[in-house]
Amino acid sequence: MTDQSVKLTFQSGGWVLALLGIVILSIITWAVAPAVLRLGNHGPGDGSTVESYEFDLSNLHIPEETLVAVMQHRDMSPVLTNPAILSPEELARKNFYERNQFLVSGDLVVGVALGGETRTYPLHMLNVHEVINDTLGGVPIVVYWNWPSGYIGVFERIVHGEEVSFGLSGLSGNGVMLMYPTKEEVGGEQLFSAMLGQSVTGESIPLKQITHEVTSWKDWFTNNPETTCVAPNDQFKKRYRKGDPRQYFLNDTIYFPVSNMPIDGINPKTHVIVVDTTGGDEVYAIQDLVAIAGQDGEITLDVSGSPITFTVGTAPLFAIARDASGNTIPTQRSLWFTWYANHPNSKITLPVN
Repeated sequence: MTDQSVKLTFQSGGWVLALLGIVILSIITWAVAPAVLRLGNHGPGDGSTVESYEFDLSNLHIPEETLVAVMQHRDMSPVLTNPAILSPEELARKNFYERNQFLVSGDLVVGVALGGETRTYPLHMLNVHEVINDTLGGVPIVVYWNWPSGYIGVFERIVHGEEVSFGLSGLSGNGVMLMYPTKEEVGGEQLFSAMLGQSVTGESIPLKQITHEVTSWKDWFTNNPETTCVAPNDQFKKRYRKGDPRQYFLNDTIYFPVSNMPIDGINPKTHVIVVDTTGGDEVYAIQDLVAIAGQDGEITLDVSGSPITFTVGTAPLFAIARDASGNTIPTQRSLWFTWYANHPNSKITLPVN
C-alpha cells in the first residue's frame, strides 16, 4: 500500500468543517458577549477623578476634600431593584428544609414594618448589593447599607414628589458612599448622603426616614412570624456569605477621608445607635447598653424626658429602641467616627440605669 497525501477540499467535505467552525464561533460569541458588554458598558467614572462620574457638583454641602472616587465607575456594586420576595411559607421552606439555610438566628437583618406589611433585608445580602430599591405596604423605599461607615438607613424613595430608584455613585462623601436618583438620561444627577438624609449637591432635598429595626433574625422573626423577606439573587448567591466585613470593624483601618475625627478617646469604630428626639439626637454606644442591660437583654432609660426601652443583643450586636407603648421608634445606626464627622456637635451619652 502506497502513502498518499489526502487533501480536503471544500467540494470534498471541507464545507462541513467550515460550517462547524462557524457554529462554534457563534456559540462562543453568544456566551461571552454579555460579559464583554458588562465590562465595557458601565456608567461614567474613571476611578480617580470626581468630575468623570458626571454628577451635579454644584452647591456642595460636605467638605470638598472628603469627596473622593472609591469605585471604578457608577453602580459597580450590583444595586438590587424590585427584588423578588419570599412569602412566609417560601421563607420557612428555604430556611428549614434546604441544606444551606438562608437565614440563621444570629444573622443581622434590617426589619421594616410598613402599611400592614413586614419585611426583612438580611445584611449578608446588603453586603453585596448595598442598596435595595423595594416597595412595602404600597410605599417605595430604599434600604441602604455602607459597611465602611457602618451606616444603615431606610428612606422613602421620593424626590420632588416622584418615585425614583437610587443607584450608587461610586463616590464617597465624608466617609459615606453617596447615592443618586437614576434617570434615563445619564449625567447631571444630584448626590445624596443617606447619613445626612438629604442631597449634598444642587438643590437641598430631604429624604423621609422610614422607621426600621437593625436586629437579629431570631428577634425579628419572634416578633414578626408572618414576615416576608427579600429573595436572594441566584447570580450572587456565592458572594452573600463571603462578603463579610466583620474584620474591618476589628482593625484601625479607615478607608475614606472624613472631616472632624472624634478626639474623645472612644474607639472610632464603636457601633452607635442614634435616637431621634424632639430635643435632638441622642447617641449611645451599643456596647454600653449591652453592658448594663438586664438578663432579659433590656434596659429602660430616660431619653429627653421620655422612657425608652432598649432591647439589645451581642450575637449579633444590635440595639432596638421602643417607646412606653412598645412601638419601635426612629433610630439610626453607624460607626462613631462617621456619625461624628457628619454631625460634629454629637457626643456619646453614657447610659445611667
